[in-house]
Amino acid sequence: MATRKSEDNERLIDRDLTAIAREGKLPPAHGADAVVAEVLGLLTRGGKHPLLAGEPGVGKSALIQEVARRIAEGRVDAELTQARLVEISTANILARSTDRQAAERFEELLDHLSRHPCPIVYIRDLPLVLGGPLAPVAIRALRMGGLRFIFETEPKRVQELLRADEALAERLHLIPLLEPPLERSRWILGRVAEELERELRLPIDPAACDLALRLSAKFLLAQRMPRKAIELLKETAAEASSAAHDRVGPEDVLTRFCSATRLPRFVVDDAMPLDLDETERFFGERLLGQTDAVGAVLRSVALLKAGLNDPRRPLGVFLFAGPTGVGKTQLAKLLAEYLFGSADRLVRLNMADFPNDGDENVPFGASWAPAMETRRGELTALLDGKVFTVLLLDEFEKAARSVHDRFLQLFDEGTFVNGAGETISCNNTLIVATSNVGAEVYREPALGFAGNRREHELVTEVDRRIAEAFRPEFLNRFDAICHFRPLTKVEIRKIAQREVGRVLEREGIRARALDVEVTPEVVDLLVERGYSPQFGARFLQREIEKTLTAALAVEIARRPLRPGTPVRVEARPGGKVMAVAEPLPPPREATAQLSLPTPKAASVKRRLDRKSLLHEMDRLVGRARALSVSAERPLLEERRNQLLSETQAPNLWDDPARAAATLRAFRTVEAQINELERMEQAVTFARRLVREAKNEVQLTSAAKQVEEVAREVQMSEALHASGATANDVEALVDICVSDSVEAQDAWIQELATMYLGWAQKRGYEAMLVAEAESPARVVVRIAGPGAYGFLAGEAGLHRRIEEEKRQRAYVRVHRGGALDAPEDLELSVEGRPVKQHEGAFLERVRTEVTVKDSATGRVLTLMGSGELDELKGIATRVVSGQATSTDEARRYYLGRGARVEDPRTGAGTPRVKDVLRGDMDLFIAAWISRPPPESLPSP
Repeated sequence: MATRKSEDNERLIDRDLTAIAREGKLPPAHGADAVVAEVLGLLTRGGKHPLLAGEPGVGKSALIQEVARRIAEGRVDAELTQARLVEISTANILARSTDRQAAERFEELLDHLSRHPCPIVYIRDLPLVLGGPLAPVAIRALRMGGLRFIFETEPKRVQELLRADEALAERLHLIPLLEPPLERSRWILGRVAEELERELRLPIDPAACDLALRLSAKFLLAQRMPRKAIELLKETAAEASSAAHDRVGPEDVLTRFCSATRLPRFVVDDAMPLDLDETERFFGERLLGQTDAVGAVLRSVALLKAGLNDPRRPLGVFLFAGPTGVGKTQLAKLLAEYLFGSADRLVRLNMADFPNDGDENVPFGASWAPAMETRRGELTALLDGKVFTVLLLDEFEKAARSVHDRFLQLFDEGTFVNGAGETISCNNTLIVATSNVGAEVYREPALGFAGNRREHELVTEVDRRIAEAFRPEFLNRFDAICHFRPLTKVEIRKIAQREVGRVLEREGIRARALDVEVTPEVVDLLVERGYSPQFGARFLQREIEKTLTAALAVEIARRPLRPGTPVRVEARPGGKVMAVAEPLPPPREATAQLSLPTPKAASVKRRLDRKSLLHEMDRLVGRARALSVSAERPLLEERRNQLLSETQAPNLWDDPARAAATLRAFRTVEAQINELERMEQAVTFARRLVREAKNEVQLTSAAKQVEEVAREVQMSEALHASGATANDVEALVDICVSDSVEAQDAWIQELATMYLGWAQKRGYEAMLVAEAESPARVVVRIAGPGAYGFLAGEAGLHRRIEEEKRQRAYVRVHRGGALDAPEDLELSVEGRPVKQHEGAFLERVRTEVTVKDSATGRVLTLMGSGELDELKGIATRVVSGQATSTDEARRYYLGRGARVEDPRTGAGTPRVKDVLRGDMDLFIAAWISRPPPESLPSP
């Protein structure tokens, strides 16, 4: 029974920090020696217990982990060498039981922990303890002195906690933790980068650390240093590692930051200048007639881009004033789209819902409310979890003065405290308040648009009325008051034409490929009905839906319309709008010409109609299924599941060699299954395109997909027939010039680009892994199902012929994986790291290996960007494969009579540029489909 009770108490412990530290799983805290020493001193002396007060992210948890690490490593006074530091959450205890049961469980847990020689209890949620059922238990434990405690809280709760109980306050020692300055954060980030380099074996550029710090400081204003910069760097390094990058640079940080925040690149990247003309065009094309408002917004965008906005305030606070229906809400949406990447980044609060004093408790929360949702308020719910947002406060003048007063702090400091006592940060929020105050000025008779002087007088009168509606201290919080003027008929017509164009882009019209014409008379009618001086263009969209869209819907739904049918929308007498479809002549049957490969890898051009193409696709589906059957896919899937279980076994890495072999086997089987799935999906997709083709253009597009699928199926069949399998998942393509001529380097680069392009088209992994200088050489690693089987026939001489100019390069293809070197090779391999520098073909070179074959006298020095052992394996494969066939494999004729041909198989094509971009399947298929006479050299 006692054992079971002990186990129940242990389950209430969130983390045993000293046990985790002994396993080496707690990272060190940097720059916290003084505070760690102070905490350890308090724990050693007893009597008073540390109370850490700091904002989230300043390093409170890291400091406690460092205390646990030093205890586990024995770097503490003798009194603490046997200490056990555990973390418990009182929230979890309270959630599991009633108040009385929670107090009993808490007391039992503390009693259980006190039996340890030197127990230390870390409680992060101290405010939940005080004032609740756990408070008497905690205060009694503090008085008895058998346990040492470390507490944590936010600075705003400190005085509340110390005033809650005098006896508690006497036993707490306050240790404030402040956000470190930028230079200190930079030093901490540098130490974290060193740890990441060791953990991921991936160099981190110091410039990447600087950029992570700068972006965090400039944009993540609601978070604190150093955590926000550390998390950004860790996320970037993890992403770069999974993508097999050779280092972490500033570009990786920028990419990760933009992906995480969804901010447009131009806002984040200091190297990208702000194109004011483009910005003005973006807003001007989408918001007509409001040049002054757009100008004020541009100034805000420039401030944000330059980093000159006040970080203690929101990104901007605007008052959009003007009549209804002139674009105030539209401009707020455009700001969200332009600055923050999506119109979804706009949240809206209708201020007309809060007309009475006391209504401020609805948006900001009521502290007395029983429900947490009501205490937090509507504004917190709208902004919760949103980092970069446009907050639209619609019809602001209609809210009560007490509601306005609550917004003063938000406008001024970028934060507010809700009814639940939470501080909500809006430093990354752009706030737009809209108002119709003064709009009646524009509706006075005979005002018109009488020139700049009159317009200036109108704006002055609007400003006077705004000053009467809002107090000066409130208006002073706005960065700008943007005046929106009534729209002219010319501008309304432009808006109407734009909205009509959007209707014609809708799915129902595009899918049917209808040719719709809207007459100018219809647009005139829409402008007349959709605009009024009082409501602007507010009802224009509704009129378009009621008049234009409804007329189109009736005509489209009345009878099936063939693709390309002309539909004319016109205005009839009496203001009625009609859509009329013109009949088309009967269609001729659509056909498409395509080239289908024959069993001998040649191509035959055939013109097929839709029915014939479907028949061809049925044959391809059958052939793809036959390949799946011959590959014994059920057995492959069973083998994959078995290997997957083995890779997840806890003792996998007890035997590193076995673990590596298991992982290789799993990746091989996974690649085979993925290749079969890829082919089945490609066949299904091509078949769907053919079935859905409605005209000759669509049928031609589908035919191209059928050609690609037919070639793919043929290549897989030929690969299977040749005896090669998808187990050959890796190939090393060694490209070397025939002599040491400088001009040959460009030909090597072209060939390397060709193989990289081929791999990319197939979705294989490919990269340049090694190079040599004299003679020029580059090695390309390509990994994917059947890679070696497909590429084996590439071995041989590749000749580039352009008028009198001749260039030659030898290509040799080696299997990846373990090397079985011939017994007659006597190789010595030496390697060393070299200072990183840019290579002739590789972006970075950092290792060098020399292989000598004493039997043949061959010596090869390769340089690479990977690990030394990896490069040694590559160099050994290259040297051991030098004796392979060097017969002529391909000729590339450029200039007049441009063509590519394989003299061994007779395959050829005039599309030289396409081949050099990676379209080699014609030649690969011809090679692996060739008849097998004994005289033909094997790959």
